[in-house]
Amino acid sequence: MKCPYCNEEMKCGYIRSPQEISWRTKKNMLTNIADKSKGDVILSEGNILRGSTLIAYNCSKCKKIIIDYDKSNM
Repeated sequence: MKCPYCNEEMKCGYIRSPQEISWRTKKNMLTNIADKSKGDVILSEGNILRGSTLIAYNCSKCKKIIIDYDKSNM
């Protein structure tokens, strides 16, 4: 995949977490659970045994990571 910022080739890898991985509209220190009603997006569901994994592309030149959270691509 080409980086949309600098057009260099990006390296495919993974982002892992023992919990759900989510993007949130606000920083919440009290809970690790996304709130969809507030616009939060669950990128990868948490699993007690396996954790969460997302495919991600890293550009080492401009220090950007691109995540595709479309579950049909996993």
